[in-house]
Amino acid sequence: MVNCYLSFKKKASSCKITRFYLNRSLPKGPSRRKDMRHIVLLFMFIAAAQPLRAQSDANKGQIVGTVYDPLRAFVPNAKVQVRNKATGAVREFTGGPEGQFRAILLDAGSYDVRVDAQGFAQSVYQNVTVNVGSAVNLEVTLQLGAAELEINVADTFLPIELPNPTTTIDLTTIEDLPINGRRFQDFATLTPTVQVDQERGQLSFLGQRGINANVMIDGSDYNNPFFGGIRGGERSNFIVTVPQSSVQEFQAVTAGYSPEYGRSSGGLLNVVTKSGANALHGESFYQIRHKELGKNTPFGIKILETQQQFGGGAGGAIKKDKLFWFGAIERQDAKSPEAVRYTTLDSIALNANNQEAYNYYRSLETGFQKTNNATALTGRADYQISGGSRLTLRYNFSDAAAENAATVGGAAETLTTSALNNNGTEKDRTHTGVAQWTQTFSPALVNDLRFSVSQEVRPRTSNSSLPNVTNSIGQFGAQRFLPNTQDDRRTQINDGISFIRRSHIFKVGGDYNYLTTFQDFGFNQFGVFLTNVGTPDQILEVLSLGGPTANRFDDPRVQYQLQIGNRLADFHMHQIAFYAQDSWRITNRFSLNYGFRWEGQKNPQPVANNTAVIDKIKAATLLNATHFDPTTTPDALKQWMPRVGFTYSPEASNKTVIRGHAGIFYAATPMLVLANSTNNFRLPPGDVSLALPRPGSTVYRDLLAIGIDLNRNTLDSLPVLTPDQIARAAAGTGAAPDPFANARFVATANNFTNPRSLQTGLGVEHALSNNWVVGAQFNYLNTVHLERNLDENLPQPQINPADAAKRPNFGQVAPFRIPRPIAGVDRLVLRESSARSMYRGVTFEAKYRGRRYQAGFNYTVSGTYSDDDNERSSSLYYQTATDLRSEYSVSRMDARNQIAGYGLVNLPGGITATGSIRARSGFPIDASAGQDLNGDGNYTIPGVVTTGNGASTSDRPYTAPGVSIKRNAYRNRGFKDIDLRLLKSFPFGEDKRIEFSAEMFNLFNFDNIVYDRTNLIYGPGINALTGAVVPAFSTFMQLRLPGGQYDPVNNQLGTPFQAQFGLRYFF
Repeated sequence: MVNCYLSFKKKASSCKITRFYLNRSLPKGPSRRKDMRHIVLLFMFIAAAQPLRAQSDANKGQIVGTVYDPLRAFVPNAKVQVRNKATGAVREFTGGPEGQFRAILLDAGSYDVRVDAQGFAQSVYQNVTVNVGSAVNLEVTLQLGAAELEINVADTFLPIELPNPTTTIDLTTIEDLPINGRRFQDFATLTPTVQVDQERGQLSFLGQRGINANVMIDGSDYNNPFFGGIRGGERSNFIVTVPQSSVQEFQAVTAGYSPEYGRSSGGLLNVVTKSGANALHGESFYQIRHKELGKNTPFGIKILETQQQFGGGAGGAIKKDKLFWFGAIERQDAKSPEAVRYTTLDSIALNANNQEAYNYYRSLETGFQKTNNATALTGRADYQISGGSRLTLRYNFSDAAAENAATVGGAAETLTTSALNNNGTEKDRTHTGVAQWTQTFSPALVNDLRFSVSQEVRPRTSNSSLPNVTNSIGQFGAQRFLPNTQDDRRTQINDGISFIRRSHIFKVGGDYNYLTTFQDFGFNQFGVFLTNVGTPDQILEVLSLGGPTANRFDDPRVQYQLQIGNRLADFHMHQIAFYAQDSWRITNRFSLNYGFRWEGQKNPQPVANNTAVIDKIKAATLLNATHFDPTTTPDALKQWMPRVGFTYSPEASNKTVIRGHAGIFYAATPMLVLANSTNNFRLPPGDVSLALPRPGSTVYRDLLAIGIDLNRNTLDSLPVLTPDQIARAAAGTGAAPDPFANARFVATANNFTNPRSLQTGLGVEHALSNNWVVGAQFNYLNTVHLERNLDENLPQPQINPADAAKRPNFGQVAPFRIPRPIAGVDRLVLRESSARSMYRGVTFEAKYRGRRYQAGFNYTVSGTYSDDDNERSSSLYYQTATDLRSEYSVSRMDARNQIAGYGLVNLPGGITATGSIRARSGFPIDASAGQDLNGDGNYTIPGVVTTGNGASTSDRPYTAPGVSIKRNAYRNRGFKDIDLRLLKSFPFGEDKRIEFSAEMFNLFNFDNIVYDRTNLIYGPGINALTGAVVPAFSTFMQLRLPGGQYDPVNNQLGTPFQAQFGLRYFF
């Protein structure tokens, strides 16, 4: 739908000038009604063929149209000129015999379209807005005579060319809506079905894992190839990696993108940066969120964060209509206090047995300051040649440093159960260079070549070199993964050639990625004591001298792990893809997009010369009657992806559009998932730990046997063992005949492959008026081959006769013991492709755009199911390794109800008010038994904010002997947030203005408390001695303490109310 303003201009002195207004619907086509049953049958055919939908060209767009005479007959061979209003770039071409024309691979921006044919008045369509990935449809009706017809075209809300559900966030939205942090990706959560994956903070499309999405800037991948997700890793969630001042707009494609794009099983985010123009334009800004402008948290604590952000950008022409420049830079300085607080100790009854450990934990409760500083800059140059060819060069740089934020990634958490010595400093630096050459050989033949190199360096230091002690109370000592450093590089070349043939736009091309990485990384560098032996009181007793456990750590449930490798990994990966697609405009009301894509991934191969370990593993029959060869990792070379999509307008007025899509999609696997396979089985190994105790022993007794008496060390001076010492302790003889005795290995399964999703969808949009559009969209995704970690070196479980709960027991925890299949090896964790997920959802959406008001609102009701939700951790997220089918249940990402919306109103006096709303129902909770009851040696403390994953890695409670509670059986609390921004402009001079802003985040101070930490522990459910039902712990899902105040064991999603003030200058 477009609004049109028409005027007749005088072409000859005898012509009279007349003007009038006209409102009408565009475009219109021949009136050919089709029975709705035909549409249904067509969609069923598409779904059966397993294909999908398409959007336009990478960081470009299209203008398509048809030329008619006043009687609605086609006008053949019309002359068409398309001119970019900002840069003067011109494309000229001749329409087809049926009046159709297409201008492809256009830069995003505003255009004038001039159409001329012999015997008709010239028509000029002004202000045609081309967005990234869009295909704007124009219907041109030429008038008889010599007067020029001018038409002002307002932005259309109802694109009829695109079969996929997309949302474009334009420059007005980016500049005016409230945003807490100036990160462009945060705007994506205003689009339907997009949310933040709670494990790593990355964008999740349609319930998919965050690492399986794709983010592009100017058509080139902007993903971290090692960790997955957007460049900057966890730092990107809290800092600016690309200046917001350099972002022109972006498109969120939630599903069904064209074969040109890949490496995502869900959706993609396509960002376009600003370029210079003939006129000089720019902006500068300063904004501050002061420590005194925020309310207390629901736990009565002041955030006291002070964050300042400042910078700007500008662009112009070096040579008019030819050479342009643009640059932007932004800086962020933030600091905030945090407090160590072991809240589970508040209910402890002190006695002589727990006093020592209790006092030590309390001595660690202190405050400290953390920082969150960053710089980002972008520089861009564009050179355009007559005929439409264009060369673009862009460089992006970011640098970040966060002191005392290495364990939480910079999140605004005010209370932590990790001591200051459990933290460190995290740094991150990125460099990205992109070159793009768009060659217009002819109006019907255009080639787009992109070359990019991006590099990231991520060093992290540790505040301590003492051993780590971890349990449900908290942590102290060096963080398990610190210190470390990692860098990676992506070199990408992408080329696609488009050619127009009558009503078809064919495109063929491919891309190649060369990925390299180096890391110095290893868990347990200073040793880790895992001391989760039961209740907090039992834990304190085991850590203290005296009492029932007279010696420190003299309990068979205590584990100790120490790194014995050199921690180095250095490898590379190849990714290659080819595609072919066709956009066929069968009629003005029906378009069909179809094609296929093939991707290949050449994986790194292990360096495997530890023949003693390798031979032992290859000879063993593992848990599920499988065998494993550590010397090889399979490549992914059979990734064929057919895709189809259609759009249909059943009425000649084009007020209603029906869209459908189906297809196959493969995600890329981050290099981290493959890292352990490359270095675990060499000499020396890279990241391999030895574990204690030996069967039938304890950590205390194993170390005492080699002359280390833990009773002589206080908790603040626990010994750091050498690899030789732990090897002798693991051998149990005082000697070291096998340096890998009781070693833990992580590897990639021999049948590993990339995740694959089948996507289908059907949607409808209807224009209620020129300004109102409503719609509904159904999406279905079925994803298989998702990565899952499985310990294959476990025996078949047995029922312990002494266990009245009748749990299958794997015999790795005293007193019930069963030997592992590979003697002398502890865990053998294989990263398998055996997990799956399924998403079904319907989105209802309404959009309005007028002179004074703009608004958008969407509501999604959906269900997401899976049997594993791990992103890339090496933890084990299941209960029984031999019964993975029972894991299938609602997913960790299952938000049944999701709402997002925004609004903008221009008030008198140069005041603009904008706001946004985000809300969702609660994510599931996987109830934890709180300890390893099935003896598989698998236990990690559950957490939501604290660990980013609400999944339990221990056993689940039973409801009756032999009957387990289902995975994710409970629900956490939901989340809601409303932000407001007020802008007051003071114009002066020509095209200049100063603008003051006041922003309020979490305007109504919603508490957004979620159950966390030990409040996720349900308990065993069944008494192992009697078989009687045991009620859930009183703290399970406890929101408030008996006194009425919020339980500080829980946590807050987001922040309490915060205010921010800013000043901007536009010129």
